[in-house]
Amino acid sequence: MKRTLLIVLLLLACWVSAQQVEPARYEVKRWSKEQGCHFQPLVEAEGIMVYETDKTDKQKHRLWSFACLDSSLYETRSDLIPLPEKLKFIASDGDKRHAVFLFANDGNKKAADTLDFLVVCFNRTEKSYQTFWNKWPEKSVPLSVKVADGTMMMALNNKSGNGALYLYDLKNNAFRTVTPSSNSFILFQTEAFPQYHCFVVAAKEYENKHFVATSFMVYSTDGSLRGKYRYDNIPNAALGRMVFHFDANGSLVVIGTLERETGRKVSLEGVTENFDKESLGVVWLRFAGATPDSKIYLFKDMPEIEHALTASDRVRLREEKLKNQKKDNPTKSEIAFQFLTPRVTEFGDLTVFAAEAFMPYYHTETRMNYGYLGYYGGYPYTYTVFDGYDFFSEILLAFDAEGRLRWQQSVKFDNELTYDLFPHAAEGVCYDELVVASPYRNNLRYTAFDKDAQVLMNLQSEKLAPIHGADYVEDEYFARMMRWYGNRFLIFGSQIIQNSSQPQARRSVFYLQKVQYD
Repeated sequence: MKRTLLIVLLLLACWVSAQQVEPARYEVKRWSKEQGCHFQPLVEAEGIMVYETDKTDKQKHRLWSFACLDSSLYETRSDLIPLPEKLKFIASDGDKRHAVFLFANDGNKKAADTLDFLVVCFNRTEKSYQTFWNKWPEKSVPLSVKVADGTMMMALNNKSGNGALYLYDLKNNAFRTVTPSSNSFILFQTEAFPQYHCFVVAAKEYENKHFVATSFMVYSTDGSLRGKYRYDNIPNAALGRMVFHFDANGSLVVIGTLERETGRKVSLEGVTENFDKESLGVVWLRFAGATPDSKIYLFKDMPEIEHALTASDRVRLREEKLKNQKKDNPTKSEIAFQFLTPRVTEFGDLTVFAAEAFMPYYHTETRMNYGYLGYYGGYPYTYTVFDGYDFFSEILLAFDAEGRLRWQQSVKFDNELTYDLFPHAAEGVCYDELVVASPYRNNLRYTAFDKDAQVLMNLQSEKLAPIHGADYVEDEYFARMMRWYGNRFLIFGSQIIQNSSQPQARRSVFYLQKVQYD
């Protein structure tokens, strides 16, 4: 086994010689809490940093900076593009030739009178930008934007159901609309597959506001329907968050969480942003014919799953086991998780499904109410206070080509509570190892597994190298990580940094930092 170590690219070359080497890090001034900032990776180890500046032009349009970065995070070009005020960044995507950035108004009436959305498209071949905008049907809600083979697909839902797809040919400026169904059909997840020149769209089907099935549509980039598949809900459970890929025969494979489903009527608003449901297990699906090949794996049947639980849940399971030992007909304790959107990684001949488990925390407070002007006797009342989300574990499930669960592993990073839901970890195959890593407080925690799920190292921690040697990270927000290219990862977020030796002793920045696995 080769010795493994995560290092910041161009980290201090040698502590002995004390030679200062600039790390691969890029910083942008953060001037407002509501300031928009996003990074879109491109092929060939490039990317575009998009951020809102504090400048406006003569027409009072906000100037957004679009900075092209190379593999060392150096700017190769930078453009300022004026956008209407009150536009909010929604999503971005790209293929070999184009990168697109979707902006939408935030409900401001003046902006809504002129446009609902605006797209900035970067043509990598011609090194040029173009913008286009339009209005959506009334009460539309954007879900995503995806790009494949020069076609941009924008997915929209309206607040009563009936999603629609808008397809823009970025090469010929052609446009068409596709409506998947006339029933209550909530678009739920989308994915672009440039290598197959297609898009995959998942939708939840409702009848009388009851969730009954999940449908999957595969569209060519010209908008034609290649295939449509359906998975009916099973009793008391249904598909939740999913990942997609195609097998060696070109069949669509879906791996999704199996969530509790009560059968009650639901409001169709906010279906795609509902992360409250608990997952009981995972479903593997392959659509090679009219009937899907499906396999269900419940967490309670996985022998190593207890390592992924919180301490309180482990105590609860032990207590339930002791109670079951005294019964004639013991029942196996149920294990459930709340998951953020999962990710998929191809690891040799295995497909690894990874999902971050989180738990919302609350506490109760009691106060006295003395009534109007205090004339009535006091009485106590209690209320609940939300403390934040605890991302306590990442669960990894490895499937073979036939959907058999080969192994299950988990990684516990023990993050602090956060008020927002966002990915905290990333996975990537580097050489012949599966690396799982998570940034936290200017440190990178990581571990690695081989193809048999053997742990190659215990959880390690490396401090990220600053731009200036005396930089001290005072606080950090929304630190995320993503696989970039090869064995390189990218960490990004916002930080407050102190350094009394600099002209600006305290600075607030958005940052990108490149790390590599060797």
